[in-house]
Amino acid sequence: MKSNIKRFLACIVTLAVLMVSTAVPAFAADTTDTGTGSVTGNVTINGTISPLTISITHPVNVAYAISPDAGTFTAPDLNVTNNTKVAVNVTVESLTAAPGGSLTFTDVDPSSNSWSTLNLADSKKYIALGIKAKDSTGWNSGYNTATHWAVNASPILVGSLNPAVSGNLALTADYGLSFDGTCTANHNLVFLFQLA
Repeated sequence: MKSNIKRFLACIVTLAVLMVSTAVPAFAADTTDTGTGSVTGNVTINGTISPLTISITHPVNVAYAISPDAGTFTAPDLNVTNNTKVAVNVTVESLTAAPGGSLTFTDVDPSSNSWSTLNLADSKKYIALGIKAKDSTGWNSGYNTATHWAVNASPILVGSLNPAVSGNLALTADYGLSFDGTCTANHNLVFLFQLA
């Protein structure tokens, strides 16, 4: 019985080896151009191009502080670095108030309020938060100097950055001064990065 199993397995292995060794890969047929005088031949060339990977380094979290006594708004610069091999456009897709803090602001236009006269309820309700290119450093010529206010739903192209170059964005705000305790508030900033 063992002998029959060994023979059967040997036949299968032999058959598999013969099938592999006799397999011939299929190639496209060559063509022969013939004639007298000049002879032309056409060759179709097909290419495959892979997409370029866009790589940008930017902060994940930024904190701002409002000091009503000093009347100051402070926030660190948002440094955006292009790690891509070509220039990349930087667009602020959106900047919107978000839940999660002790209060949720309503974004308004900076000219909509007389900010220093807001009462307690309105100081805790309204803010005009904006973002813009801090200065020309790093940005290609033609960069946008306008502030993108959170109340504006339309995206704004800030400008383009060449490879291995950084540009800074700065937050700005108009706000009330009547706060009766420490509060926290959140906003979401969404960037869009595209090849220039």
